[in-house]
Amino acid sequence: MPSAEAGQGVEKPSWTGVLDEKEFASLHQLKDPDAKAPPLRGEMVRIGEGQAYLSLPKLPKGETPAAGVLVIHEWWGLNEHIKRWTDRLAADGYAAVAVDLYGGTVATTREQATEAMRAVDADDAIETLMEAHRFLASDPRIQAKKRASIGWCFGGGWSLRLAMSAPDLDAAVMYYGSLIREPARIARIRAPMLGIFANQDRSIPPDAVDAFEAAMKKGGKRIEILRFDANHAFANPSSARYDEKSATAAWARVRSFLDETLRAQTGTFDLGERKVQFSVPAGWKLSQPKPMRVIDFEITDGLQCYVSVLNGDGGGLAPNIRRWEAQLTAEPSTDEAIAGLPKVKVLGVDSVFASIDGQYDKGDDRIDARLLGVVCPLDGRTVYVKMIGPRDLVTKHESDFRAFCKSMR
Repeated sequence: MPSAEAGQGVEKPSWTGVLDEKEFASLHQLKDPDAKAPPLRGEMVRIGEGQAYLSLPKLPKGETPAAGVLVIHEWWGLNEHIKRWTDRLAADGYAAVAVDLYGGTVATTREQATEAMRAVDADDAIETLMEAHRFLASDPRIQAKKRASIGWCFGGGWSLRLAMSAPDLDAAVMYYGSLIREPARIARIRAPMLGIFANQDRSIPPDAVDAFEAAMKKGGKRIEILRFDANHAFANPSSARYDEKSATAAWARVRSFLDETLRAQTGTFDLGERKVQFSVPAGWKLSQPKPMRVIDFEITDGLQCYVSVLNGDGGGLAPNIRRWEAQLTAEPSTDEAIAGLPKVKVLGVDSVFASIDGQYDKGDDRIDARLLGVVCPLDGRTVYVKMIGPRDLVTKHESDFRAFCKSMR
């Protein structure tokens, strides 16, 4: 469904920076006829022969954004929903510009959307995208050193096509967009890609996603695929298929992916003769490692995250899991439960992921706590990644923790 228009009413959320999913959805699900949607944050600008919507982050005077994101609309056109997405990205610190591939047409019915989509000339569309890509680097208000693209449905397919046409694109995100599997076209992609798909999507079914992922990997391309038990358009709050839980999880990974590829600080540590590179999530700072650690992060008071490397199996998986449980006065797990812990890919290896809830003492208080731990056996050593702190803080930073683990290579 097309997005709701301003003036149909919404309870106005405060502009406090990054919009969480509930705040974002509230801009679309307009129910009170007497209320008004908060104003859009950006402005229309001219790029080449067409119009685009530009939204800039709030920065100290004289500063320019570190990175830019090119936003590509769904088959409805450059409507308010896409402008809200553009504002959302600006709230996250990016210069965001949403192109118009329909020349001003905004569809409100499926018939209009189909007609507008079929009228798009492929060569003209790529030229428009390339002009916007150059705009992010050259406009004096922006001068982005790194640039990414993001699109949904119709726009998701064009995000992929831009990655094939712009060798200097730094990252590309596609939500349930049309797929291309020809090896010659895939070979042109240089940017790391994040693909987000819905298992109930009849237009892009799971087997088509499998084939695309296999073709990308066969071509040596960096691709991450997320699949959700949802339907097409699940990330659009103005769609009848909107799925808040899936949209929340997808947005969390999109944020961390863009952070990793566009603006993250990087670091390294030695693993025997191998040097491991990693990305530092936004807001985290590297600090001097304490004994027995190769990486230590400063995040916020009461929250720790660090990496340790031990020879061999480090004393064994089960003893280490039980030692972590003992830290939180949690009941020790059985061997069977430990053997059934989920796995995540870290440094190319299936690694155990543990999430342990319990309590620990902080000053004179006994607080609810959570520990996240990853155990990665590699090259005759074991890499341990651990985050521990108050449960609400660990929950808030879990997507960053996972992104950090995935970034190691």
